[in-house]
Amino acid sequence: MSRRRSDVLYCEGPGDIVSSYKSWKEGINHLSETSVTFSGQVFEFCRSENLSLYAVSSFARADRLVDKQWTVVNLPRWPINIPKIGYDLSVTIHSVRLLLLAFRIRPKVILMSIGVTGFAILSLFRLTGANIVVIAHNTLWPEGFPPSGMVATVRRQAQRFLWRQCVASTIVVSPAAQRQIQTVSGVPSESIHVFRPTFPAASFADVPAPKQFSSRPFRIMFAGRIEEDKGVFDLLSIAEGLKAASNRAFQFSVCGDGSAVGSLRQQIEARGLQEVVKIYGRLNRPELVARYLDSHLVVVPTRSSFAEGFAMVVAESILLLRPVLTSKVVPASEVLSSAVILASTDEVQSYVLGIKALSNDERRYIELVEECRRLRPFLLNNSNSFLAALHAVRLSNAWAGDHEAPPGLA
Repeated sequence: MSRRRSDVLYCEGPGDIVSSYKSWKEGINHLSETSVTFSGQVFEFCRSENLSLYAVSSFARADRLVDKQWTVVNLPRWPINIPKIGYDLSVTIHSVRLLLLAFRIRPKVILMSIGVTGFAILSLFRLTGANIVVIAHNTLWPEGFPPSGMVATVRRQAQRFLWRQCVASTIVVSPAAQRQIQTVSGVPSESIHVFRPTFPAASFADVPAPKQFSSRPFRIMFAGRIEEDKGVFDLLSIAEGLKAASNRAFQFSVCGDGSAVGSLRQQIEARGLQEVVKIYGRLNRPELVARYLDSHLVVVPTRSSFAEGFAMVVAESILLLRPVLTSKVVPASEVLSSAVILASTDEVQSYVLGIKALSNDERRYIELVEECRRLRPFLLNNSNSFLAALHAVRLSNAWAGDHEAPPGLA
């Protein structure tokens, strides 16, 4: 007897999808996440639509869970320690393993997060007969800094061909990602569904206003991965600039972990900023919220070397009534502009001037806090969630099977 064809193959990045499933099944938000997980929304979608599911991530700890017609797997990428090509080779091998899996289970639809596999290999997934729905959690390039040159042009043309021939529909996290994909693919806007990150309302109930504005010091928070392209070393230069340009006391809280945390600690000590910049590491949810509530302002100094998709820290800050200082390279700054102060990307002095001006303007600060309050219902409205986008795709031709395989791939 032939095996029943699976409805959905969902391929996501390095998150612990097995733990996420267990939390979803128990009816709780995954404890390591601030927002409602994307995988949890896929689970909810497949449950509501009565679809069989095979979900797989590349989380570093192998794990597997089978629950009736659902299989959830952590499939770690094989580490390859070869200079320059090791990472790309690891991704390619992982992509081939996913392709073989797709041939084995023969899904009707593949939900594929960008970055899990390269576009060239993505086209081969059409050989399985599945319709491909691409999910973009990041922009294709840092917003405002499109790639240029012959190599970029050739890559863009290849992506355009593959997108038009092999992708049935696209789900993106921000208008910036939508614009970039339209630029590359040339597909109609109705085939690109824009969603917003979703946050559990109960996690943001009874949020107190910031502490008295005149309290010293003026507290600034960074939350995220401790990496150079996230602007963490710029934080130190910003702190030095404020120290030189203002008589007011400032204090920075750095929350998170990453490959650059050791270098950051060394730089803090070398620059004599131990009393100004404090590293708190990766915090559990209550501790992280406490750090937000102890702050006046959240800074998101992402650099032009990083293709940010949305930056959920901006939304979380606003939900907690803390205004944000960032730049246009962070797409959330466009969506939530009324509660955001814009600096110039990569320009430390612009951040210094922004913080200095706000710390001396109580009226402007109160206006920004009120804008945060006004945006809370918008952010807590689930009508534009990832789950809603999945339902929209379900109703489209991309899911109904009207997206024909390109010639030669049928």
